[in-house]
Amino acid sequence: MKTAEGYRILLLEDDARLAGLIGRFLLQRGCTVTHAENGAAFMKALHHRDYDLVLADVVLPDASGFLLLEQYISQLRCPVIFLSALSSVSDQIKGLELGACDYLVKPVAPELLWAKIEAKLRRGPGTAPSSRDFHFGPLRIQLESRAATVSGEPLPLTDNEFELLLIFAEQPSRPLSREYLFRRVMGREFDGLDRAVDMRVSRLRRKLDATADNIAIRSIRGRGYALHTTDGSR
Repeated sequence: MKTAEGYRILLLEDDARLAGLIGRFLLQRGCTVTHAENGAAFMKALHHRDYDLVLADVVLPDASGFLLLEQYISQLRCPVIFLSALSSVSDQIKGLELGACDYLVKPVAPELLWAKIEAKLRRGPGTAPSSRDFHFGPLRIQLESRAATVSGEPLPLTDNEFELLLIFAEQPSRPLSREYLFRRVMGREFDGLDRAVDMRVSRLRRKLDATADNIAIRSIRGRGYALHTTDGSR
């Protein structure tokens, strides 16, 4: 059975005082807490490690917790609990319909919050851990070791290239716009001029092309880039 000492929690909360209180409370229970104070920090934190649970506010200075969940729900491999001052029934229903496993209205008693977390994360004997690998055609990405292979052969990547390949592998065959990639990679909005993402895509594409083994990043005119297998297999 998994114990609290292993819980890795991402806390999305713009109120520094409240985030500090929640963080200390969870740390006392053996959790590892990563705090994101806004949407940009959340995107960066989400992309750099795995979590067992996300605690998310709804009203943020630069984003909506609802919109963030809607955008990233397909990539999250953990439960999400909304923790918000928005108390209307419609807001609570919206949060649950978006895929959150619970919606708690502030203020929340710490003991109740912990009970909710435990209820979502407690595992019974024999429960298999979730996969931390991505497979797409001959490409395999191992999150734990941060390694990528193509047809079993190591694909040498820098940290930046690995992060970018992971973004593509999360949504294979789907065109990803420059704006979306920029937000994910740089953690801020695209200004229309910065070519950093295009250069990173170009370097990653060359490495994939060098494998000559059925995996490539294609340019989709007017839509961005997409990871494809050359024969259309998955």
